[in-house]
Amino acid sequence: MARPERNSVDYFPFLCEEGNKMFYLEETYGNDGFATFVKLLRELAKTEYHFLNLSKPSTMMYLSAKCKVQKVVLEAIINDLVDLGKFDAGLWKENNIIWCQDFIDSVQDAYKKRNNNCITFDGLLILLDSLGIRKLNKEPTKEPVNTQRKEKDIKEKDIKEKYDARKLKFSSTLQPYLEVYGKDFLNDFYSYWTEPNKSKTKFKQEMEKTWDLERRLSTWAKNDKNFKSPQNGKTDNNSGSSTNSGYKPATVDREKLIQELTDDVANGNIPGVY
Repeated sequence: MARPERNSVDYFPFLCEEGNKMFYLEETYGNDGFATFVKLLRELAKTEYHFLNLSKPSTMMYLSAKCKVQKVVLEAIINDLVDLGKFDAGLWKENNIIWCQDFIDSVQDAYKKRNNNCITFDGLLILLDSLGIRKLNKEPTKEPVNTQRKEKDIKEKDIKEKYDARKLKFSSTLQPYLEVYGKDFLNDFYSYWTEPNKSKTKFKQEMEKTWDLERRLSTWAKNDKNFKSPQNGKTDNNSGSSTNSGYKPATVDREKLIQELTDDVANGNIPGVY
């Protein structure tokens, strides 16, 4: 004859080391706080399916007598345990039911040699619905929030924002040279020096051991055979510079050039600027 299924346990593990939650209970309620918590766990252990239904006043009165505390004290301790995350908040506030997921996790070993598994939270909801104690929520269950992934996403977003801010700052250092080199020249210079590394945490200019912007711009202009200075119409190259006789310098409106660059940045025309 098959052994009948059991949905209760004769023992449960209890950590000897005192945690912050137990310390709070003892500090607030003295020994009554700690003793009540242990006795509630004992009731969960020997009760079928490991939940306590305290919706009836008589059950609450019995349990307060069992814990040797006043009913108001018992309710206060349970509410604190809910706030501390030891008992499920939804089941307690909606149906006066005590459910402790930590307890369920701790007694899994007792069910390993049985034919039946320990009840789960979802299984408890179905059971309570079948008993008419609680109406099953018809709304789809929300997926649990992956806190580690969320923290990683926040960290990655913070790194990207700081990276983009540094690129924008580098772009702003080029603005004083608009009259000298022109927008297209500075745009090419910016694109080259903001090329990211493989991890996209630094760009080329940041990895240079030394940096003198004026010298870098001058060298870039000398190496650019097609470069024509907006100021004097000269073409610079490695062998020197020659005057472009067909070029007539125009009056440069500094404010207009700066505004054009600002508009390009806002419209996303400058590569890499956010």
